[in-house]
Amino acid sequence: MLREWLAETHPSGFELRRHFFLRFFDSELIADPSEAKVVAGGAFGVLVSLSLIFCPAYYHKYRVLMELGSPEPYRRAVLGDVLFLITLVMSIAALLTVLEWAELFPGPRDYLALAALPVKMRDIFTAKFTALFTLAFVVIVGAALVPSLMLPAIMLGRYGMDALWHVLGLFLGSLLGGCFVFFTLVAMQGALLNLIPIRQFARVSLAVQGLLLAALLGGLPFVFSIPDVHNRADDLSGGWSYAPPFWFFGIDQIVLGNRDALPLARAAIVALLVSAAVAVLGYWWSYWRHRVRVLESPAAGSAESRTYWPDVFSEYLMPIDRTLGVFAFIGKSLGRSRQHRLILMTCAGIAIYFISEGSAGIVFSNSAISLSTNAVREAAIAIPLAFSLLLLAGFRYLFRLPVEFRANWVFRITEPGHANEMLAGVELFFFIWGAAPIAIFTILTEVILLGASMGLIVTIDCLLISLILIEVLLFSFERIPFTSSYVPGQRPLLESLLKCSVIASVYIWGLASLENLCLRTRVGQIILIATLGIAWWQLRRARLKSGRTRRITFSEEADPAVQLLGIDRD
Repeated sequence: MLREWLAETHPSGFELRRHFFLRFFDSELIADPSEAKVVAGGAFGVLVSLSLIFCPAYYHKYRVLMELGSPEPYRRAVLGDVLFLITLVMSIAALLTVLEWAELFPGPRDYLALAALPVKMRDIFTAKFTALFTLAFVVIVGAALVPSLMLPAIMLGRYGMDALWHVLGLFLGSLLGGCFVFFTLVAMQGALLNLIPIRQFARVSLAVQGLLLAALLGGLPFVFSIPDVHNRADDLSGGWSYAPPFWFFGIDQIVLGNRDALPLARAAIVALLVSAAVAVLGYWWSYWRHRVRVLESPAAGSAESRTYWPDVFSEYLMPIDRTLGVFAFIGKSLGRSRQHRLILMTCAGIAIYFISEGSAGIVFSNSAISLSTNAVREAAIAIPLAFSLLLLAGFRYLFRLPVEFRANWVFRITEPGHANEMLAGVELFFFIWGAAPIAIFTILTEVILLGASMGLIVTIDCLLISLILIEVLLFSFERIPFTSSYVPGQRPLLESLLKCSVIASVYIWGLASLENLCLRTRVGQIILIATLGIAWWQLRRARLKSGRTRRITFSEEADPAVQLLGIDRD
């Protein structure tokens, strides 16, 4: 019945909201929109089921706390866990809003596509805002509801409180905190849209989006460390009152009857109302200025007459025309595609996450921080390793995503007999824009944290590890970047996340520990550099030997429903 009702045509307001809501799941990188919806549904399922993973640990934790003779450890644990949940929901709302950053306001494509329809511009803006808020509200409720039901039930016992009021307070604090973050970021995007000249808006907006994404991903380890530092935050006054998560923690405390949290709850309500008002004002302001600003466009031809300095040097580094052509095609395609650049920024943010994950334990430890400790040295060594893994692996994944799939005919007619020359441009791009910049930009950090000689040795080691990683990533890579079809969601999302997390942790912290161990003696340093150099050379020889008769792939096929196990029929 519901499916039949949705299949019918409804009034313009409903159809506009449905159009914008479904467009949030569209991507220019995927040809079939239904595939993107499958991935989005998997992500939402992982989000809702996250609380089930923490249940056994929380259950054991509170059973132990109930056996203690004093209720003080229990009270502090509740404080830390409730504050953690509220902060986590706010972080999830922020991540969603930042990922949908380009879709927060109607863009030129929305205006040009809908302007010919018999709808008012005001209706378009209203439909966009309500569809956006509906999506954010559904995600926030999905992130907050299940933990708000389960955590108070786990906390019941000897020192437990009224579970019903605790559920209500925890859910309201999380929900309102997520809405506050959503409205704040929408208001920020509205200010950028109306205050920055339209010619510079796209570049500035992407930079702000990348910085916000890196900050959010880099701050997640500190969010997960909140339950471990509750001893420092059990006072509802003082400097903690300036932190937004504490404001909405005050909502939970007011529902439970703690009158001392009234100033925090009042600050939460005021902040939520102000952010919502500013977000609505930004939409109203954009509505009146949108018609004029959308007709403005960057000056035509400016990009064609501009000379990029890498083009000058690349002609000397790559004398073969086909190698140079592929190298230039990759760079200029990345420069034109906002979504591809956003994915690269996401990879950088994930690298910051892994670095922060190791640094959070050092920052929140009770001991004094010293540059001579093994933990600090490993954290310093992990910086280039994290960026090399995420950037190079990000390139490897990014190159599978098409920019304009139908334009690959240029490479199809050039490929026969010249596959190795064209794939050499991919290898050079990995080195020139991947491994080399990481070594150059991180050498100063290594020298400051580890000293001149050791910092230089660490940089050389990490550069060799990056070269080995390039050989591994390119061993079976036989395609020109951005020119082949892409089939997403071939593995369950949770399986992919767990697999990538394990590989990243072993690569970053395992290699950092090994390198730190070898750096203690001069002999160890020499052995490590020699081993890495020989491993890189052997891998490179094996890859080049295996690819002498390779052919370039221009289409990616989904895994067959029935595996034949290599058994073919005559």
